[in-house]
Amino acid sequence: MWQWEKQAFQGDVQAQREVGDQYFFAAYEEEKEELLQLSLYWYGMGARAGDARCQYDLAYQYEHGLGTEPDIRKAAYWYARAAVQELPEAENNLGHLYETGCGVVQNYELAVYWYGRSARHGDADGQCNLAIMYQFGYAGTADYKKAAMWYTQAAEQDNVIAQNNLGYLYETGKGVSRDYTEAAYWYRLAAEGGDGPAANNLGQLYEQGFGVEKDPEKAAVWFSRSARTGYTEGIRNYIRILETGTGLPMDKEAAAYWRRQLDEQINGKG
Repeated sequence: MWQWEKQAFQGDVQAQREVGDQYFFAAYEEEKEELLQLSLYWYGMGARAGDARCQYDLAYQYEHGLGTEPDIRKAAYWYARAAVQELPEAENNLGHLYETGCGVVQNYELAVYWYGRSARHGDADGQCNLAIMYQFGYAGTADYKKAAMWYTQAAEQDNVIAQNNLGYLYETGKGVSRDYTEAAYWYRLAAEGGDGPAANNLGQLYEQGFGVEKDPEKAAVWFSRSARTGYTEGIRNYIRILETGTGLPMDKEAAAYWRRQLDEQINGKG
């Protein structure tokens, strides 16, 4: 790495970014948190020289308190610097800060603006977040058709939240024609990607026989997978079928275990 550092000290922005990356990833590989202070330093050098990626990485470290105390205002500042250079990830993260009011004054219209820029630049997270804003009407009247359009673009990039939410729109017929088969398709993709809500939703379709052949055993499999992600509705459904022996052998002991897990999640008991 010495050659990169030599160039970085000479003001080479690409080298500063590269050295920052090497220190950042080494901090996790070697479990040496102090290396994050060095990545922060080099990202800062590149950021002040105008490099959008360094600005984004610097903002990320400030947002999450990596190598420094968390400073959401500084994070917002550097995300904004990167966003105006059309870095899609920065546009998305800046949109999130405006949505939540972290580091900036909460402003849903600006959140939609930055999510929209990120979405149009092809970022799947930006597309999904923009769809959520349209689905729930955070910046005005809900627009399910626009939500479906942006969920589709994000879902096709394997964003599991978008896949699950698109499945919901197909299941309920919001913004698209109701199509249980299409709902099952998107739920399955998201569930196979590890999304707990999607696994639960797919389990319900198998339980009811909507869009798929009714199959209590497959429903049980997906409820189980949902429960293991910690999703509360998945846990509730898994408890129910364990207690009734629907799709799998009745198991009161396992049901009691999952009730304790649910109680700890909801009430914070442990």
